[in-house]
Amino acid sequence: MVFASGITSSETGTQAGWPAQSQSIRAPGVRKCLVVSGDESLRSRFEAVTELSGWSACDAPIDVADVDAAVDGDYQLVVVDIARPLGRRVNDSIEVAEEFAGRPGSLLVICGSEDSAEEELWARQLGAWVYLPGVASGDTLVSLCADARRLSERRGAWEYV
Repeated sequence: MVFASGITSSETGTQAGWPAQSQSIRAPGVRKCLVVSGDESLRSRFEAVTELSGWSACDAPIDVADVDAAVDGDYQLVVVDIARPLGRRVNDSIEVAEEFAGRPGSLLVICGSEDSAEEELWARQLGAWVYLPGVASGDTLVSLCADARRLSERRGAWEYV
C-alpha cells in the first residue's frame, strides 16, 4: 500500500478527462474596482479610498488600450467618468459603462457633469448604482466605496451557496 501526502491530481482537476479550472474564478473575499477617467486626480483619489475601504485592488488605466484589456476583468465596482473621459472620447467611456451595466456582479458608478439632467437620466436608465454629479469629496468617496464593498460582499455570499 502506498500513502501519498499533499495535493493529488484529482484534487486539482488536472486528472485525464477533467478540465482545468478557469483562471477567471474569483477567490472569495477578493473585491476589485475599476476607474475609467481622464482625470488623474479622480483616479488617484479612488485608488487611495478603495484601499482605505477594504478593497483588494483598484485598477485605473491611463490610456484607452489599457481600458480595452480591463474590460475582460472581473470588477465588483466600476466607476466611469463621462464628464472627463479617458482619451477625450466620451463614446469610449459610454461603451465601457454599457458593458459593465449588463454584468450582474458589478456595481456601476457614473461620474457626470454637475448640471446635466440628460447625463443623469441616461445613467439611471442604464442601471447605474450611483450617479455622481461633479467632483466628489474624499469623505463622500470613502462612504461610497465602503457601501459598495458591503453590498458586493452580500452579493458574493450567494455565489458560493
